[in-house]
Amino acid sequence: MGDIPSPDIGMDDVPPVLPPRRSLPPSARALSDLVGFSLPGRDLPVGASPSARGRRAWALRTLRSLGLHRVRREIFWRDVEPTAGAFSWGAYDALLDECRAAGVDVLAVLAYGNRWASAAPGATDYHAPDDPRTFARYAAAAVARYHDRVRDWEVWNEPNAGFRFWLPTVRGDPPAFGRLVSLARESAVAADPMARVAFGGTVFLPQLITGGVEFTRRAFEATPSLAPSLGAFAMHAYTLYPPRVSPEAEGNGEVSHVHKVEEMAAMLEASGYDLARPIWITETGWPVTAEVTEERQARYLVRAVLLSALAGVDGVWLYELGDGNGRGELVPEDLFGIYRYDPDTADEVDPAPKRSADALRALFASLGAFHVTSREPVAGAPGDVHVLALRDASGRRAWAAWRADDAAEPWRWTPPAEATELVDMMGHDIGRGAAGVLLGGAPVYALAR
Repeated sequence: MGDIPSPDIGMDDVPPVLPPRRSLPPSARALSDLVGFSLPGRDLPVGASPSARGRRAWALRTLRSLGLHRVRREIFWRDVEPTAGAFSWGAYDALLDECRAAGVDVLAVLAYGNRWASAAPGATDYHAPDDPRTFARYAAAAVARYHDRVRDWEVWNEPNAGFRFWLPTVRGDPPAFGRLVSLARESAVAADPMARVAFGGTVFLPQLITGGVEFTRRAFEATPSLAPSLGAFAMHAYTLYPPRVSPEAEGNGEVSHVHKVEEMAAMLEASGYDLARPIWITETGWPVTAEVTEERQARYLVRAVLLSALAGVDGVWLYELGDGNGRGELVPEDLFGIYRYDPDTADEVDPAPKRSADALRALFASLGAFHVTSREPVAGAPGDVHVLALRDASGRRAWAAWRADDAAEPWRWTPPAEATELVDMMGHDIGRGAAGVLLGGAPVYALAR
């Protein structure tokens, strides 16, 4: 792979033992139904100020203009129950009403702790509650309030990143988190039997913290009834932080996008989770940095969407729409957006798109109605060449093709004879010569008319 150096392998080196993997059939969802955006409060703020209203309107309008209808957003416990037993819902009522009016489906994250629920010195909103039953009561109240506007719920976010989201630990507490999810699920389903409640998305790769597979396994072992009872399961699929290699990268601590899903699926099946139920990737993305140019961000996001469909997940939420101001505690966190930072969201000038925004718009315009059916073998092709076959509801066929090694020389691909329309990653028509199409890291789409 061109993204990461290949280690020197001696004759006596023993190949690493691969973790168990369980492949899933490709997702039956059309791409425009599969993909959404995970949006922080910056993009979907609560409140009635002109700035907040303008930002929400822009985010929902932009999501719909991309051809998408799914969004992931937290409902913060601190906001709705600032004092124990006293709930205040007005800000989220307005937010969810606007989403419904825009035709946007919300995956709501029940997050996080609450200062009054922890006796830890200097407790913050990210300290785990002393008694998980207090969190379960909040979950029940939220689901009861919004059962007509939200079906899908995710409990917490990245609990294995304890230093950020499960204080005062560094790596989280799998048994404690498993118990919290179990109690929250029980109370949520009691409030709405149709609610689908997911284990909160973990950071997949171990990087000073316990990786997502092992963390989740320990949570399930501590609460054996949890995995079989879940209505859905959420995971995150970032590469090592800060994300900087392609979604196909493998080795040197990285796991490819598809293999992440396969490793998680194997653990879930062994723990008693029904793989007929959804697996969601509730966050993935790349910040634009010195190592990831705007061009590479666009390529990686488009390829991650297609690979998510191939891996068989039931939804993938990209992180995120708009950049922050670059002054955050973790600066790369401000650079994941597909639109540039806009300090004034109340004016009539929308944030400027990055190349990734235009590339995703082109992907959904060309292939939004199609679902991935397989990765097709290509005789004589280098191993990093990907050709994915797609089909729409009418049976019409299409293909997406690229090289995973962005640094490799272009390779000439001959599209199927029935493909009469060829489009590049940015949606521009490209001519079909007798010798085929040169493939690089930017996907090319071939469609049969």
